[in-house]
Amino acid sequence: MKTQLLLLSAVGLLFTASVSQASASEVQDYAQRAEARAESLLRDSGVDLAGQSVAVRATVRSDGHLSGLSVVRSSGSRDTDHAVETVLRKVVVSDAPLGLIGGAVTLTLGPAPMVRAEAR
Repeated sequence: MKTQLLLLSAVGLLFTASVSQASASEVQDYAQRAEARAESLLRDSGVDLAGQSVAVRATVRSDGHLSGLSVVRSSGSRDTDHAVETVLRKVVVSDAPLGLIGGAVTLTLGPAPMVRAEAR
């Protein structure tokens, strides 16, 4: 029984170690796809940042959705921030790197959009 538990623990640790590794290019590719999807949804939803930018941090779920969204840098307008959060809940980007699932993505949207993603 103890041997079985130790073996399962070792397998779990190996799986966790392999999952936490995502190459920089995989993370960057995911970030670019998330940015493009977010910009498209914002445009389609009529959200006009009008020279403002807003930074939103979210967790990447295994199904490609972003969850746990929170504004980390406000646009200066509570209504705009809320509209951006609402639209970003609709973002779905498939094929997130395994090391990024459950990890955080920060989207900075506005005049000079950028995305930063971190593996967990």
